[in-house]
Amino acid sequence: MNIVLPMAGLGHRFRAAGYEQPKQLINVLGKPMFYWALDSLRPFVRIDKMIFVCLREHLEAFPLKNAIYRYCPQAKIVSLDCVLEGQAKTVLAAKMLMKPDEPLLIYNCDTFMYTRKTPIWSRRNTGSDGVISVFRASDDCFSYVQLDPTGLVKQVKEKEVISPYATTGLYQFAKARYFVEAAEEAIASHDRIKGEYYIAPLYNRLIDKGFRFEIDPVHACFPLGTPEQLASFVWYVRNLGRQRQRQVAAI
Repeated sequence: MNIVLPMAGLGHRFRAAGYEQPKQLINVLGKPMFYWALDSLRPFVRIDKMIFVCLREHLEAFPLKNAIYRYCPQAKIVSLDCVLEGQAKTVLAAKMLMKPDEPLLIYNCDTFMYTRKTPIWSRRNTGSDGVISVFRASDDCFSYVQLDPTGLVKQVKEKEVISPYATTGLYQFAKARYFVEAAEEAIASHDRIKGEYYIAPLYNRLIDKGFRFEIDPVHACFPLGTPEQLASFVWYVRNLGRQRQRQVAAI
C-alpha cells in the first residue's frame, strides 16, 4: 500500500500565534504533532516505508528528517522548494514513488483519530474503488460527504455542510493511479477551490465516471490544525486522564 503524509505547508495560524517551528513538529503532550497522525494509522497498516512530502526549508532548518526516520526508519521523503497550490498538488509531487496499481492512503499530518474496529481503508481489497474516513460534525471548516440511497458516496463538498459526515482527512483510493489521473485532470482544467487543489473534490470527478466509493466512520476525530483545536485536544486528553485517575481511586 502507498501511504503519503503531506506536510509541506507554512502553518500560518501557528506562526501568527508565536510558534517558531513547523506545525508538524509542535510538541503535543510530549511528541511531535505528526506522530499523533501516525499513531492513528499504526495499529492498522505498515507505516515503516511511507512517503512524506515536506518543504526543503523545514528539512534543512529543523530536525524534521530525524523525527521522520525515528518513527519510520525506511521512510521516503519528497523535498519541495516551495509551497504548492493545495494538498492534491502536494501529494501528486510523490507520484514517482507510488506504485500505480497499489492502494493509496493519504492522511493529514495534523489530525488524530481513533476507532475501535479495523477500518475498511486498511484492507487491500475493499470491494469499492476507495474509502473516505468520516466523523460526525457540523462545522463548515471541514469537507463533507453526501451519500446516495444505497449508502455509497454521492458527492463531496469542500467547506460546505451537506451531511453529518465530515472527512477526517484520510482518503483512500483502491489504486494510486485513480488519484493521479483525477488530480492531473483537475490541475489541467484549473479546477481550484479558493485558490487550491483539494483532494476531497477529486472523488466527484471519479464518481462522474462511474467509480464507487464508501465511507468509514471513526469513533473520534481530533483536528489539530489550529492553535484553538490543539488547545482543545490537550484539554480533552488531560481531563480524560484525570477522570480515569478518579475512577481508579474509587475502586
